[in-house]
Amino acid sequence: MSVVPERKLSVLKIFFNLLAKLCFVATVVLSGGCDKSSPEKDIPTVRYTESITFQSRVLNRPVRYSIYLPADYNKSGKKYSCVYLLHGYGDDETAWVKGGHIDRIINELEKDGTIEPMIYVIPQGFNSYYVNRQNGTLNYMDMFTKEFVPMIDSVYRTKSDCTQRAVAGYSMGGYGALILPATHPDIFSVSVPLSMSFRTDEQYLAESQSSFDAQWGPIFGGTGSSGQARLTDYFKTLSPFHFFENNQSGKFSNLHFFIDCGDDEESLSVTNNTMHELMLSKHIAHEYRMKNGAHTWDYWSKAMREALPYIQSCFSGNSYPADPVYATSETYSGSIEQKNFSGINLNIGLPAGYNASQLKYPVVYFFHQTEQNRLKETKNVMAALDSLQKEKPFIMVDIDASEFQGQQALINSLVNYVDAQYRTKTRRENRIAMGQLTDGMLAYNASVLGEDLIYSVFLYNATFNSQPDIPVARFIYLDTTDEYTGFGYMQQLYISCRNRDIDHQFRIRNGGNTFNSFLNGLNNSTIYIGLMLNKQ
Repeated sequence: MSVVPERKLSVLKIFFNLLAKLCFVATVVLSGGCDKSSPEKDIPTVRYTESITFQSRVLNRPVRYSIYLPADYNKSGKKYSCVYLLHGYGDDETAWVKGGHIDRIINELEKDGTIEPMIYVIPQGFNSYYVNRQNGTLNYMDMFTKEFVPMIDSVYRTKSDCTQRAVAGYSMGGYGALILPATHPDIFSVSVPLSMSFRTDEQYLAESQSSFDAQWGPIFGGTGSSGQARLTDYFKTLSPFHFFENNQSGKFSNLHFFIDCGDDEESLSVTNNTMHELMLSKHIAHEYRMKNGAHTWDYWSKAMREALPYIQSCFSGNSYPADPVYATSETYSGSIEQKNFSGINLNIGLPAGYNASQLKYPVVYFFHQTEQNRLKETKNVMAALDSLQKEKPFIMVDIDASEFQGQQALINSLVNYVDAQYRTKTRRENRIAMGQLTDGMLAYNASVLGEDLIYSVFLYNATFNSQPDIPVARFIYLDTTDEYTGFGYMQQLYISCRNRDIDHQFRIRNGGNTFNSFLNGLNNSTIYIGLMLNKQ
């Protein structure tokens, strides 16, 4: 029997160890992950792998994707829920990490226990809008649903059930995140469109010919056409403004929609608001958010901090809070005087130290719709604004709106009365009108009737009997909840502000039509109330 020299044996060991490592790396790269049935428990998980390639038979071309795995993927042996992240027009499968830093957001939310570990898949989108082209040259939706998702399920340890799959996306990917679940509820159960890029029929018809032919015609058909010819049957099949309108809400009852769009978007805010209004009218359950922001990663990253916990709640089968609780208080630093003006009861909130001071103060006129106890609710509002009151002292005039109905012509007399009774700043810039629900209309009309008196208006779930008059205030803050059925008039007022270049903010948030919900909205708006109080 021959003996292998010790030196040669050492070299052979090094060779075979190196060969084993190379084989493992090759297996991971080619498969996109470890064997589903026998994870390499001793190998640390590489959480993010960028631009893995698989060959699509449907598209007859390679498709890249990036993947972000749970930190314990190689050790747990568990299966995980799966979130597909879709990029925008002109971006690729690296955008969510390079631009949106989604990995950092996931890590933070996992660390504080807000979300459980999940698998995140970011596919290459080819500017396809994630649907099949009308002429059949790029059947992306077929590839995604019939080939890509099954491939991911075969390579990674996913929970291969529609209740454990979500799609989120921004811009073009926002449309993909809507259309994929809406047309394939057997594959996906959660839809998270952010700043969804699409068009209403009116916007579609108004699109410039060059833009239409470059972006929309090749996908939905009608290249070179104008007018109604653009609204092809294929377009209508894939337009949410048609399929939400023409289908019973029950068709979407198993889907969870979380839609978000910034109020500074050029046209997409109107697109998304219009879809929200349509879904409300059709009783299609959904969450809708509008915050301050535009078509930027900063906005989408912040949106995902709420969207990912929403996805988690859907995967877990937990109900999402319909009206977040506001911790009410009746503790505030000032005082309240009760007055009667022309048969109208007023609660006058004064800042601390008012009687010992010679200062003059701006005035907030609050048209109050009482829910249970008016004085208690006045105190709740005073408490909610107390930190602002300490920084920028003001007088609050709480008006019993039920007594003010039909007497809106008294607004000038009311302002004169308050100016005569209290030390007020009498310039228009130092007056704010604020109202909720039906009293939002009173606050708005007060600015119209007293156009030389009121500078800014803050409206919370405002109800109008008819289309609001042309805005005359210099600043309008519009706040509504996503369950508020009177949304249409607020939307029209928002469009009027945009068209007339009136400074404004628009917020749509989680909540109902309660006083609790109003306090949440009031709390969110304090920074803008403060800005208006600071007018000189």
